[in-house]
Amino acid sequence: MSARAKAHGIRWVATSIGVLSLLACLAIGRKAPEQALLSYLFAFLFFTGLSIGSLAVLLVHGLTGGSWGTWLRPPLLAAARALPLQAVLVVPILMGMRWLYPWARVGALEHDALLRAQSWYLNPTFFVCRSVLYFSLWLLLLAAVAGRRHQERDGLPRIAAIGLIVYALSTLLASTDWAMSLMPHWHSSTFGLLVASGWMLAASALAVTCALLQGATEGAPVQQRIDLGNLLLALTLVWGYLAFMQYLTIWVADLPDETAWYLPRTLTSWRTLAWLLSAARFLLPFAVLLSRAAKRRRTWLTATASLLVLGSLIDAFWLVVPGARPAGFELRWTDLLAPIGVGGLWCALFLEPLRRMRWARPELAYG
Repeated sequence: MSARAKAHGIRWVATSIGVLSLLACLAIGRKAPEQALLSYLFAFLFFTGLSIGSLAVLLVHGLTGGSWGTWLRPPLLAAARALPLQAVLVVPILMGMRWLYPWARVGALEHDALLRAQSWYLNPTFFVCRSVLYFSLWLLLLAAVAGRRHQERDGLPRIAAIGLIVYALSTLLASTDWAMSLMPHWHSSTFGLLVASGWMLAASALAVTCALLQGATEGAPVQQRIDLGNLLLALTLVWGYLAFMQYLTIWVADLPDETAWYLPRTLTSWRTLAWLLSAARFLLPFAVLLSRAAKRRRTWLTATASLLVLGSLIDAFWLVVPGARPAGFELRWTDLLAPIGVGGLWCALFLEPLRRMRWARPELAYG
């Protein structure tokens, strides 16, 4: 079997599994729409984060340059090009917002003065318009970045600088809309930055995993793998710092409206997931990536990057689900079906451009 036929078969299988899983999730959701949509939302956030985060890392490389981006550009660009799929997959969230978001339910404003005060922003029409605007901006950035070759570098730093500002502002608002407004009485000035850095960390970890598994750095200087490890270490530190500072600030203030988000996550069996998330997305990767010897070894670096991708999936689940299941840790079938469904469709789009792209030479910043 040719490589092209094999790749086509893999994409067909991924698409079939994705469609069947989403249909099964829909069937279950007819009896429990809120829980099914929660599962779908965390899966949507994770894979959207991989695409948007990849676009952000491409923008960072366009601004700074460096050979590290040479190895990561193919998987980053392949992930970013799955953005149109995510723009379509946001539709079920928009259609089912009255099951997901307390502020969108009929009669929610009648007995809640705070929701009435927020209704200028948290209302269904404006929510839909903002979601459309986010994807429009992201797709415009993708078109600006994806069409540029290494021969066309003039002006790219300017585009990257503007694009990173757009990324920061749009991610702040999108994370507030899609995740934080699940508890409209809770607010955090760190939440948007935490999500933005988490998306970049997840995207970089996936790109590093793909580059190492493809053998892209074979024959290259060892410093190339060290640079990739340093990139993951820097993003891990940023995410860990923001996560800790958000928790510490809320813990010190000890205000009911602020602690409400953490209470079900730390005072019930959900705390086990909190420790698992801390280990998978910070403690273990941090310990490994501090070692220069570990970053030199392809096996160690691949395993650490893969662990960070898994930790990012756990983080998306942590951000969305515990608040709706305050009694304690609980899994539903849709928690498995939704990420498989969305992931199958996303992988089908991710694998095709990744297969066709060439891995650029280290002396080229774009390829």
